[in-house]
Amino acid sequence: MSIGGHFNLLRYRTFYGILLNKKYPLITLGNRHNECAWNFHPDGLNAQSIVYSGGVGKDISFEHALLKAYGCSVVLFDPSPTGMATMQLPENQIPQFKFMPVGLAGSCKVLHLAPPKWEEEGSWFKHDESGDTIKVPCEDLATVMKKNGHDHIDLLKIDIEGAEYELLDDLVKRRLPVKQVLVEFHHGILPGLKRSQSIRSILKMVGSGYKLLDQHGTNHVFLRPR
Repeated sequence: MSIGGHFNLLRYRTFYGILLNKKYPLITLGNRHNECAWNFHPDGLNAQSIVYSGGVGKDISFEHALLKAYGCSVVLFDPSPTGMATMQLPENQIPQFKFMPVGLAGSCKVLHLAPPKWEEEGSWFKHDESGDTIKVPCEDLATVMKKNGHDHIDLLKIDIEGAEYELLDDLVKRRLPVKQVLVEFHHGILPGLKRSQSIRSILKMVGSGYKLLDQHGTNHVFLRPR
């Protein structure tokens, strides 16, 4: 590694060392083998909890594990061909899962998605209008909460392939009542996304009252204490 690389690594370790709050216990659920496991703070989760999951992809082992462990019903969102195919599988046709074939974003609009970079992984991702894309409907968090009759969210998981930045901006701007946010940032994974965008989102979340509980690779856990 170059001197510059060592300096950047030290800088980001210092950044997380300052922001990470280690006093909240975390547990992990989901399939670790295909990187679909998530860390989260479990206190207060029960059968009455409201859980939203943006981004289905090919694996919803985390959502199944939440249901098994806490009895949580889950509202799932994914407008991509991959996500819709996953939700049509027999094992996912259960009353505790409500599927909405729309994307989550920072506003209600049409979003362009590009085909998966890795076919075996299957995730369509946010892209500009050029090239081989499909158009899908997206809605902001406040809109889907209103449609579902929810006045708060206990746990929000978002793995939405580049649309996470605008969604978090909107969440912070409106001060939406979301207790815990699990998010994968896609800098260094998808084209055109920089680590600086993720750093800005992290600082906005912390500045609005969230505590950063965990960082594992590009996955982050935020909690707004009551």
